[in-house]
Amino acid sequence: MALFETVTYLVLFYFWIIQPNDVGKAITGFVHGLVWMAFVAMTVLIREEIEWTWGYTILVIVLGPIGGIMVWWRLRTTPREVLLGRQSPVADH
Repeated sequence: MALFETVTYLVLFYFWIIQPNDVGKAITGFVHGLVWMAFVAMTVLIREEIEWTWGYTILVIVLGPIGGIMVWWRLRTTPREVLLGRQSPVADH
């Protein structure tokens, strides 16, 4: 989701600045808006479980496409045990 947010932003930037196109802007803007909202929800929901601070979470949301890359990189470098968390309570017995 993090990289997808960055890609949709870059496509929107293309239709907005490089090759202005109202239809491309409208369609890409709509898709990017949905992806961005999902990205925000994802970062807020996973924040506590993988021990991110609110400061980091807000930073990646505000930075948009750069924040998407930051989240992708951080998830790649976070130990698997932290990402997966505890197994089900039944597995502890």
